[in-house]
Amino acid sequence: MQNRYTCDVGDFAKYGLMRSFHAAGFRTALAWYLSSDEGHNSDGKHIAYLGFDEFRRCDPKLYDQLKTMVDGNNRHISAIEGSKILGADTLFHSELLDFNDLPSLLCKAGKHKREERRKKWLSNCKTETKDAEVAFFDPDNGIAGNKPRPLASKGPKFLYWSDLDTFIDREQSLVIYNHASRNGTVYNQITSRLSEIKGHVPYGSNAFAMLWRRYSVRYFLVIPTDDMKSRISSTCDDMIAGPWGQGKFFELVKK
Repeated sequence: MQNRYTCDVGDFAKYGLMRSFHAAGFRTALAWYLSSDEGHNSDGKHIAYLGFDEFRRCDPKLYDQLKTMVDGNNRHISAIEGSKILGADTLFHSELLDFNDLPSLLCKAGKHKREERRKKWLSNCKTETKDAEVAFFDPDNGIAGNKPRPLASKGPKFLYWSDLDTFIDREQSLVIYNHASRNGTVYNQITSRLSEIKGHVPYGSNAFAMLWRRYSVRYFLVIPTDDMKSRISSTCDDMIAGPWGQGKFFELVKK
């Protein structure tokens, strides 16, 4: 996540999903995986959706809040947290995670400092989200593959399976943002990820995806615990049965 993405169409999707969970009675947490804003591309400029009523019909309160922020040039995660739009009891981990100010990974000091920073960031994340039933994770690009490694310059843009150990041990349900790539169809990508989840999460067989199709394709991997499987599945089914699904915004995908 970068502050420049705040209120874009991907955020609208993410917050809509989180608000549906909160409305269903779940206490949620959001780990932003916040990294420094980049300027080499036009990412984060997908805000034209705020001019269309079909988006507003999905969640008028959310739409109006994000439009107010965009109109006021107040696109920052602190504005989202302060607005309470995701629920007054929602938990957040907002600490910046990047290595831009640290020495190169190629030197011993650089490796040590990066290890310590990531370790501290993850420890704080675990502490600040411990009381949530459902933990949402918002890494820039989603779950890492073979590269980059966690301590590489682009490492903070990804979630690594080992990041989830504590969340799994304390039996929290998980929702992970993942960016669609150009390698195969998005359905094949989701199928591959759902298979991969089974090898990393004991309750991974419960997993499914909420695929977002509008403007920029992306998906959210939803991994309910056994105890929450029925409630979470019902929550997402209700979304699909309503404006979020009927307008072909979200699509529920199972393996």
